[in-house]
Amino acid sequence: MLYQVLRCIGKPIIYLLFFPRIIGKKNSKIKGKALVISNHTSMWDPLLIAIIFPRQIFWMGKAELFKNGIARFFFKIVKAFPVRRGEGDLAAIRHAFRVLRDGKLFGIFPEGTRNKSKELSRFEPGTAMIALKNDAPVLPVYIKGNYKPFRRIKVIIGEPIRLADYVGKKTDTATVEDASRFLENKMNDLKNTMF
Repeated sequence: MLYQVLRCIGKPIIYLLFFPRIIGKKNSKIKGKALVISNHTSMWDPLLIAIIFPRQIFWMGKAELFKNGIARFFFKIVKAFPVRRGEGDLAAIRHAFRVLRDGKLFGIFPEGTRNKSKELSRFEPGTAMIALKNDAPVLPVYIKGNYKPFRRIKVIIGEPIRLADYVGKKTDTATVEDASRFLENKMNDLKNTMF
């Protein structure tokens, strides 16, 4: 309930400041479990995506963001959860599995950190591993532009991807690596979409 209230407050702010133009909005209405992945250039990204998607997204964020009391309170309201990067955080992975098992949307930035470059960074393997182990579709989102007041942001939402259809159902290291590169290529395809 509180999440929807925050969405309602955030929506006019985002639309007044950044005039988002959205391609593929119908894909945001996906039913059932799915991973929502996006490039990550700004702290605005999760809010922008949250106001576009009608269903709540349960975001995984770096543990450092949860150290501040006010930020921790806000993240608790929006059901975000921390991950200790570079440690193989099993508690965070189990939490992501629960979100998907419950038929919800799990959000993650597969580059692992913010990247202001025009080129995508190499995707961390955890995203593909979580998708494969849960047989969950991946919904790629590409955000194009800079968050400058009164400058348009463009958002492209791709079609759902079932990784097993492209790399098989195994979850060994080689398959997860292939799946990660496949997702990178799909995200680059969105990045190069002209509109």
